[in-house]
Amino acid sequence: MFLLYFLKDMLQLILSPVKGWEDVSYDGFDSHKMFTKGFLPLISFCALTVFCKWFYHDDASAVVLFQQAIVCFLKYFAGYYLAMFCFSLYMPVCTDSHVSLGKCATFVIYSLSLLTFVNILQNCAPLDMAVLYLMPLYVFYIMWRSIRYMSVSFNGVATFLCLCFFSIIVPPYLIQFLFNLVLAEY
Repeated sequence: MFLLYFLKDMLQLILSPVKGWEDVSYDGFDSHKMFTKGFLPLISFCALTVFCKWFYHDDASAVVLFQQAIVCFLKYFAGYYLAMFCFSLYMPVCTDSHVSLGKCATFVIYSLSLLTFVNILQNCAPLDMAVLYLMPLYVFYIMWRSIRYMSVSFNGVATFLCLCFFSIIVPPYLIQFLFNLVLAEY
């Protein structure tokens, strides 16, 4: 049941980011519950969608797809902890008031979940579509619209946006790139 509310908020964030962040604030879910009952099942499902490539690509082997599924899970799992570390260090610079770690965790979970949706679409698409590679820019726009939700001060907007980009968007793609380099050697 919780997963449905989580997905409803995700859809609201996609359709109307400002209203979506207001709904997230209104719902006030526990970030630990959101992590275990929303985020982990979503990234597990994303890892399973890697096997959709088996139907579209003749050269895809089970071993390679299994490795890619593990990397797909790990890049978001590790990305969450890296983003939480960065937000705990730099979020006080962006705000005039105190922002709780629970609110930062909620923000990171929803932002990474949006990137997970993009990855699910990429895994299920039979062809590489350029539009899907531009979708992280829309996720960045959704994060920008959370300024009121995160209580970012006027002077901290640029720092907040850099923090969002370099701690939430870049790490999963960087981890994927590094693992692809390692896996390509074998």
